[in-house]
Amino acid sequence: MPENTAMDTMRDEYEIDTLIEQATPILRRYILTLEQENARLRQELMDAQGTAARRERAALARESREPSANTSVPTPRYGDDVMVITVTAQGLCKRTPVNEYSAQRRGGVGVFDIQTSRDDQVAHVLVAREAAALLVLSSRGRAFRVPVETLPLTEIRGRGASLPERLMFTGGETIGALLALDEEQDDRPNVLIATASGLLRSFHRNYVGPRLQPGTLLVEPARGGSPAAATLSHGGGDVLVALRSGVAYRFAEQLIRREGVRGIQVRPDDAVVGLAVLAADGSDAIFLASGEGLGTRRGDDTFSANKSPGGQGKVIMKTDALAGLAAVTEQSEVFCVSGLGKIIRFAVAEVPPKAGNVQGVNIMDCRGDQLTAITVSTPPAQD
Repeated sequence: MPENTAMDTMRDEYEIDTLIEQATPILRRYILTLEQENARLRQELMDAQGTAARRERAALARESREPSANTSVPTPRYGDDVMVITVTAQGLCKRTPVNEYSAQRRGGVGVFDIQTSRDDQVAHVLVAREAAALLVLSSRGRAFRVPVETLPLTEIRGRGASLPERLMFTGGETIGALLALDEEQDDRPNVLIATASGLLRSFHRNYVGPRLQPGTLLVEPARGGSPAAATLSHGGGDVLVALRSGVAYRFAEQLIRREGVRGIQVRPDDAVVGLAVLAADGSDAIFLASGEGLGTRRGDDTFSANKSPGGQGKVIMKTDALAGLAAVTEQSEVFCVSGLGKIIRFAVAEVPPKAGNVQGVNIMDCRGDQLTAITVSTPPAQD
């Protein structure tokens, strides 16, 4: 119980305990109830004061971490409705306004973003508006549509809530892939899904629109394995599918049949970890990140497309633990998250473009941790 010096002084001065013992049982119970309620209210007041103090210390700490004028990193501002969504391997999910994350130089340690248990790791990160929806693809190929605005809203290092419990997953069912769907601001008509074993399927996004029935089967795991990556496309570019081993394969999107096609050959000890679509005009580059916290940027013209899907692929980054890839432009920002829940935000322009297969440059100081997922976003034009 919180200390209350004034109450203790009054008890000693007036011998309140003795008077209470002389009271009737009903009166004693009433007095006890009042004391318990008083203690509860005092505890709530102390908790509120503690929370306010922690927020003030956090704000001061963020200000103290701001670099000097000579090394300052401009932090682009998004609309207040733009969120960073983080999801763990076991499905713990939360959203936090993107403007609460300060931009850093690449290679920093980042900040802790979500509280997880020791046996759970962060596996997904996305940036989306509150008006958008989150397409959740389960390990059994089922699809669910969740409005972003209904996800738990927390400050940095919040805990979130379980998506599998909310969506009533069956035993052993986990989250395979996630995709943000924003019908108001993103008109790309196609949804591409890649499974862990390299099968690719293409759907018109109407199939996963607002009328999607929860649990609709989009991919049959018995045929192609669990969904591992998903993206949107305009339909006229090239698809790039990448494996954990750093091998990737590129071919024209129009070669993907509705029933699916084997996009890349995958060894039993490997798996698909990333899927991206390159614009037909060659304006995109590819950003790649490894589990060691290294990253590289490769231009569209540094690797050619193949005439048909299903090849063995070639090394696109020297690593045994590719964490993800994404199509980027010079204005893009990268958000990288680690297994223990650290997140870092930096401009993609800080990563020098390379023409060949390299290990990359340091983008996140993992310090015994491992980078597990990336996402990219383009901030609005700044005034």
